[in-house]
Amino acid sequence: MTAWDSLPLTGPDAPAAFGRIVDSARNFARSLPGEPPQQSRGIKSVIAIATAEIRAGLGADSSRLARDASVIRLHKESVGGGRLKLQLFPLQAGESHPPHAHDDLLSCQIVLVGRVRMREYSLLGRVDGDHIEVQTEPEKLLGKGEGTYTLQMKNNIHWQEGLEPGTVLLNVNWQGYLPPSPMSAGRSQHGRCYLAWEKARPGTQPDRLIVPELPLSAGVRSPAA
Repeated sequence: MTAWDSLPLTGPDAPAAFGRIVDSARNFARSLPGEPPQQSRGIKSVIAIATAEIRAGLGADSSRLARDASVIRLHKESVGGGRLKLQLFPLQAGESHPPHAHDDLLSCQIVLVGRVRMREYSLLGRVDGDHIEVQTEPEKLLGKGEGTYTLQMKNNIHWQEGLEPGTVLLNVNWQGYLPPSPMSAGRSQHGRCYLAWEKARPGTQPDRLIVPELPLSAGVRSPAA
């Protein structure tokens, strides 16, 4: 059982509201489709349920989050041949998670408190042993109850920046359900592959970039996906 009094969730019935979000994420995992369009629809339905709960009052205690670890793990279980996790990402104003790609991961991020700037890039493929090519996606400004999602290729790389003090993201992710991707699993930390963004160079078209992966020995530290 989750010790609800130890978690920074707020609202008139936070355990029940959060339970409904978990149920929707679990149902998606049990019959997770193999094709991206169907995956997209399934994740959007999870976002819609989370949005409804947030608009009905589910929130987070930002003051408690500010004193805790950078990731607050809410729920984890094995389901449908993979692993489902729900967690909170606190972001202070102007704070940004390091740019990273994902290996074997589907996810969505919904704003519980505050506002977020989301810069996203879709993974196109591997250029050579150390570099990947990515395509720039439209930047998003997300307010409370708004979300976005990551697939195997679409929006696989993102930066998340807090725009208000005490901003909090709800992260839902599904790992272990996908075929091999162009990302390097040997460089993955908790499903994340970090990128040397300052060394990005122009790609094959104007909206594309070629970016080197960082080796695990680079010592990048950031919340687990």
